[in-house]
Amino acid sequence: MTPAQIAALPRPLAFVLPGGGALGSYQVGVLRALTEVGVVPDQLVGVSAGSVNAALFAWNGGIDGLHRMEAIWRGIKRRDLMRVHPGRLALAVAGRQSSFLDNRHGRSFLHRHLGQRLLEHAPTPLALVATDLSTGEAVALTTGDTTTAVLASSAFPGVYPPIHIAGRTFIDGGVVADVPLDIALGLGAATALVLSVPPLAADDPPTRAIDILFRASSLGVEAHGRTVLRRPPPGLVVVEIDAPPTSLTTFAVGRSADMIEAGYAAAGTWLRA
Repeated sequence: MTPAQIAALPRPLAFVLPGGGALGSYQVGVLRALTEVGVVPDQLVGVSAGSVNAALFAWNGGIDGLHRMEAIWRGIKRRDLMRVHPGRLALAVAGRQSSFLDNRHGRSFLHRHLGQRLLEHAPTPLALVATDLSTGEAVALTTGDTTTAVLASSAFPGVYPPIHIAGRTFIDGGVVADVPLDIALGLGAATALVLSVPPLAADDPPTRAIDILFRASSLGVEAHGRTVLRRPPPGLVVVEIDAPPTSLTTFAVGRSADMIEAGYAAAGTWLRA
């Protein structure tokens, strides 16, 4: 779809950024390609890793902002997000902790780049989607501390602890709404441009329990997302910038540079099609 065709779509235009863990870096390349040709959103809706990108992009629009986002992703190390503490693992297995990892390092990482910014002050209207652990409802967080909202939207069940906001308990938004088209419509969008991340490529089945769990979880989220895209809510025009499959997993921290360039190349081709 060419930039002229995108410009002709009904407004307001929402960029919808689904989750994907470390594969979220792919969206940064897509955002760069869109920004270079002048495609600008009226609304940002992010889920899980997509919430990181949505939050960063809300305050880092334009090419200079994309360069800052790229530098952040290229500099991410596993220890910035995932540090294993044997004592906590043992307590989690014993049922005395709500997650295998804590989020102290992730919170510190996000705070370095987002500071104390509030969602309601974002230059581009920003909604981060999390799952209410009590009701299973997908909730659009649009006010309050941005770092806390990102942690809620990306709190992968069992891996990171749930986040408590205003008396509610939240986990990863991708559990129930990785492609939250209903939420985009409810926020007033007329068109949703979905910046998908690469789905899992077909591969030999894993044999370790943890690998089976994560692959099954990813496959389930992807399947639900495809169903939502095939049946968009009435009144919303939906355009997907799809992505080719990859053998990389959501925990492939350290491959951001390659993923950014892959996203940029694929989106550039899509925009010329």
